[in-house]
Amino acid sequence: MTSRQLSPTLNMLTSLTNLADPAVLLPLAIAILIWLLAMRSAVAAAWWLIAVAICIGGTALLKIYFFACPPMTDLHSPSGHTSLGTLVYGTLFMFVAAETRRWKRWVMTAVGALFILSIAASRQLLHAHTALEVWLGLLIGSVALATFTKSYLSHHPMRVWLQPLVLAVVILMVIFHGHELRAEEVLDKISAYLEIAKRMCISNISIGAFA
Repeated sequence: MTSRQLSPTLNMLTSLTNLADPAVLLPLAIAILIWLLAMRSAVAAAWWLIAVAICIGGTALLKIYFFACPPMTDLHSPSGHTSLGTLVYGTLFMFVAAETRRWKRWVMTAVGALFILSIAASRQLLHAHTALEVWLGLLIGSVALATFTKSYLSHHPMRVWLQPLVLAVVILMVIFHGHELRAEEVLDKISAYLEIAKRMCISNISIGAFA
């Protein structure tokens, strides 16, 4: 592939992966919360917060742990772009699919899955994560998405007005696309601190054993 061919491909992958940056996804997650409350679905809103906590908390804890103690050479940091992107975009496509019927619902579900997999693939193709890290991110995001989807379908709002949510999503994506929230650097520092603390603890135990 020539450099002229590579540049548009690289730009496309970068634009795609930037859609799953926390700088974009966190405002979208807040918009979803506000929309659920506006639809008078407090139970679904509560489960949305739980799903976000599962996704962000699970990803963050694994990042911290794997930074300090990687279980494999190609597993150091589960893809946060992939995990949170799976939850947020999967939820948005699920909202639309839930309001459609028959074959349109399956089409919307397939489009959503393809979009999420495209984001996941972009993380690997840009060498931001290994394949294993991307798949782990997909797993975390899918668990969180399944948790919320089950609750939302069980406590479906009486009236669903998707237009305001769609408009908010488009506006937020235009505003925040291209911005970066470097949360991984903070987690890396936390992990480094914990690694130092662990070594100091082991050293103190060793000294105490020979005292």
